[in-house]
This record gives sequence, C-alpha cells and structure tokens, in this order.
Amino acid sequence: MKNANLKIFELSSPKYERDNINLGLSRIKKVLKELGNPCKNIPAIQIIGTNGKGSIAAYLESILFEAKKNFGVTTSPHLFDICERIRFNKKNINKTDFEKIFSLLEKKFATYQLTPFEKIICCALKFFDQKHVELLILEAGLGGRLDATTAHKLRPIIAIGNIGLDHTKFLGNTIEKIAKEKLAVIEKNSIVISCKQNSQVENLLNKKVIEVGAEIIWKDSILNNYELGLNGIFQKQNASVAIGAIEALNNLGFNIKKRHISKGLKKATWSGRLEIINYFNKEILVDCAHNYPAARALSNERSNWENEDQGIYWILGVQRQKDIYAILKTLLKKNDRLLLVPVPNQPSWQLNDLYQIKEIDLQKTIEFKTFELAIEYLFSLKKWPPNHPVVTGSIFLVAEFLKFANKQKC
Repeated sequence: MKNANLKIFELSSPKYERDNINLGLSRIKKVLKELGNPCKNIPAIQIIGTNGKGSIAAYLESILFEAKKNFGVTTSPHLFDICERIRFNKKNINKTDFEKIFSLLEKKFATYQLTPFEKIICCALKFFDQKHVELLILEAGLGGRLDATTAHKLRPIIAIGNIGLDHTKFLGNTIEKIAKEKLAVIEKNSIVISCKQNSQVENLLNKKVIEVGAEIIWKDSILNNYELGLNGIFQKQNASVAIGAIEALNNLGFNIKKRHISKGLKKATWSGRLEIINYFNKEILVDCAHNYPAARALSNERSNWENEDQGIYWILGVQRQKDIYAILKTLLKKNDRLLLVPVPNQPSWQLNDLYQIKEIDLQKTIEFKTFELAIEYLFSLKKWPPNHPVVTGSIFLVAEFLKFANKQKC
C-alpha cells in the first residue's frame, strides 16, 4: 500500500499528469476488458469541448441529484483533492475506496503503462460499477477521439461545450484540427447537444452528424426564467446544453421533471469559476480562465462590472505551454494593472519573456515571486481598488490561492 500511496501522490500532481500524456485507447480498453468491462451496459453522457465542460457537468450533477437518480460523475482536473474527480451522487469517492481500486490497477496492470488520466477513468468506472449506478457523466480530458472516456462504448448523448484553441501540442494547431479530434466521439444514433459555436466548428459539427447518422440539437442560451447557481453570462449557454442533455435522457426513459431541472440549475456549484472570495473583508474574484476562449468569456463578463472602466488589478499566472499573448491581449484594457505571478510548482511565463510582445503595454506591470506577495501588495495600497482584483490564468493558481485564503480564516 505504501508504494500505491506514493503513486497516488504522483497522480495528484498536475505536472506528473501533464508530463505523462499519451493519447490512445488501446491500453485502457485492454485493462477495462481485464476488469470485466465495468459499467459496460450503463449509458453515459459524454461531455466534450474546450471550455464549459465542468460547468455542464456541475449542472447535470445537480439536476440528477434533485431527481434522486443513482449516478456517477468524473471530471478533471481537480482543485484540491484527486477524489473530487470521481463522484457518486454528489459525494467524492472516499480515499479508502480510491486507494483500494488504484492498488488493484498498480498490482495487476502495471505492464500496460496506463497514463495518469487513464488510471483515474479506470478507477471511476470500477467504482461506479460497484455502486450499481444507472447513469454516467463523463467529462472528456484533452480531446475526444483518443480520450480515455471514449473507451466507454455506451455514450448515447454527447454534450458539447465551447470548442476553441487549446492543447495545440496534442490536438493540432488550428480550430479545424482540434474540432475534428473532439467531434470524432460522435457515432451513429448519437444525440448531440451543442451551444452556439464558431462558424467553422458549426459546419464541421453539422457535417459530422450527417456523415455518421447522428442527431444534432442546437441550444440557444436559456432565458431568465431559470435561476443559475453559477455566475457568468456564458453560463446560460452551459445550462442550456445541460437542459438539452436532460431532455435527451427523458427520451431514453429517464423521468426527470421540470422542477428537478429548475432546482438543480439553481443549486449547482463549481468552485473557482467567477467566484467572489471574501479575504479579510475585501472581495477578490477568482476564475480558472487558462486559455484564450476562457479569457474572452472573462473579458465579456468584465463589461458588466461596476467601475470596470477605472481599471482592474489582474493577479495573473500562466503556464509556459499556454498562449499568454492571446490571454493578455484579451484581458488587459486601459487603466488595468498586471500583477504577474508564477503558477505554483509549474513552469510559468515571466516578465522578461513578455518584453518580446511589442503590442502589449507592460508599463503597469509588476512581477512577484509568489502570488502571496501580490496579495500583500494589494493590501499595502492606500486605497483598495475600485473593482475587485482578479486571480486568474490557471486552475492550479486558483486552487493554491483558495487553499491560502482558507488557511487565513482558520
């Protein structure tokens, strides 16, 4: 068990997971077969896309809980604890159950060299099988065609969040290549639910469903007759996709009422997404925007904030493999100030790197060795900024800030 605990510790590290990405289905399919194909007859809603997948999962999870369904959810990455990524009826898998299943994988299937993400998906399906769930919610990782969640054969409903440029090293350097990788999960008779997409993505999606014999249902943003538990204008699209997936479930024989949908949308939670944190009686907003599409959504949201024209203090940390130029160009506006910080324990962009970007004014930029020092700087100002400062750029930065803020409360 000691060795297994060490492996779990490695598995919990975002760097370990990122450095061991190896897309493909052959390994995980072999292991799942050896495990007896857990959940093989359980239908799944597979969620794909670049942004919004976690929010769609959160809405679905909340609605299904209100409807008292027996279901399993797997999402990625985690904020604080790897057990967040495997949930049964809204409760995280407990550490004992996770360690037991993980130890089995390490003992019997080490020679298959599963990737970290594949191990988590195997653990999830095995656990959900033991719990006799009636439905699965599977949030895809990087792509779709070769994503570990696609190893589960019974995926009658495909829910699609916004598709944009990200993970270009693995999926391709154009929106067309990325979309094709993600949309490859669509099969004959799939019911596909999507929000409005980039016109190129929409064309590819329409072409794909015709090609394979699937059904596409396009969803507009929901109206104001629903109250949402998650903040942000863009959440109206994510909620609409979730509603579409629930409607598709009902067509498959699930009995989920409108009241379950309404309550579920209202009670949905997803930490670290446009979340206001009260830190020593000061408001700091956190958001996990880590790529251009997410930064664009955050920038659009900013237009609704009071006093936004007086400038925003951005506490920004971005991993080296991300397109910081696109993020900065999208977020920074007149009167804004950039407090550049490293993403804890991750290779990150530094100020010296940014001087190569001529189109962005860095005169109002200060670099800090840690995000804690950037927070101290804010509190040293004679007057708190007119609008809440924003911690963003990486889910790992947001997670560390939230841990830090919680410790200060203790």
